[in-house]
Amino acid sequence: MNIASSLIAVLLYFFATGAQVRRLRLGNGQQLSRGALCFGAIAITAHFVAAVSAIATPMGADLGLSQLFSLLTGLICAITLGASLRRPIHNLLLALFPLAMLAIALELLLPGQQVGEKHTAGMYSHIILSILAYSMLTIAAVQALVLASQDRMLRQHQLRGLPSFMPPLQTMESMLFELVAASFLLLTAAIGTGVVFVDDLLGQNLAHKTLFSIMAWLLLGVLIGGRLALGWRGRTAIRWTLWAFAFLLLGYLGTKIALSLIASP
Repeated sequence: MNIASSLIAVLLYFFATGAQVRRLRLGNGQQLSRGALCFGAIAITAHFVAAVSAIATPMGADLGLSQLFSLLTGLICAITLGASLRRPIHNLLLALFPLAMLAIALELLLPGQQVGEKHTAGMYSHIILSILAYSMLTIAAVQALVLASQDRMLRQHQLRGLPSFMPPLQTMESMLFELVAASFLLLTAAIGTGVVFVDDLLGQNLAHKTLFSIMAWLLLGVLIGGRLALGWRGRTAIRWTLWAFAFLLLGYLGTKIALSLIASP
């Protein structure tokens, strides 16, 4: 593990968060702070260096829980920061940057103890697509929670606070469905590569992960179909997105915890 890169990432994430908080206090929260953009981009780069060095061991890939959590949060921050250049979702970084700091701290405190494992190129493609799908759906879930909070505050005529620095409700809803569509495509590719490259996909250690992933995929597909055919929106979209995320989270965490217990003496 590259400890220097980890510490640099934590420090720069802190500066990036502070820069955006300062922008909010100045009453200009509709724009991404230049400091948050610069510090955040460098922090994400250092984060990736640390995460990849923790996973790519001389014995093979160490896919421990803390290592994957760190890589996931780095990807989520990278996707959100990149998307914020086109869409006004930059204030989500106020929650995601501290989460990335926590992930790096856990990676430092809980080093991998699993035996490294070498994989084929096809298996690595499945792992990468799975991580990307999970990262994208996590962002969609966070977006759904923010949308739910914004909708509730507007219904209660609380015009101060969250709605004052977030985009209009319709824009937030459109952004949610863009994230859902991207999550669905990535999850489709992840499941497809799993069918092709993973041996014994329905085996004892992977059966529930496969089942939960397929259920999450079905929920996302139904949500997209409901949006196109029936005009689903608002609370319906929020509920289906969060349920899909919950199923994917159960599949991922359940597998990692089960494998950790099996591997433990």
